[in-house]
Amino acid sequence: MHPERLAPDGSYSTPDFLRRGTYVDLPFTCIDCGVDEIWRATQQQWWYEIAKGGIWTTATRCRSCRANERRRRDAARATHLAGVTKDP
Repeated sequence: MHPERLAPDGSYSTPDFLRRGTYVDLPFTCIDCGVDEIWRATQQQWWYEIAKGGIWTTATRCRSCRANERRRRDAARATHLAGVTKDP
């Protein structure tokens, strides 16, 4: 664990993983499909230290639901941009 790699958040509190000094596998239930998953310690390290994810965020969707959400969001963005760039 490298706390100096974490994104600053301005909070006066300390998340559990910083207090412990290590990441641990955390169970969660996908908010879309309800499947029980494990957010692995290695995934947490990547999220917090490499991707600079917020230190108060946790996994909420399984891998397949994340991919579906990404496709849905990209399609909505493409539809929006097509309407914005359309000539009147």
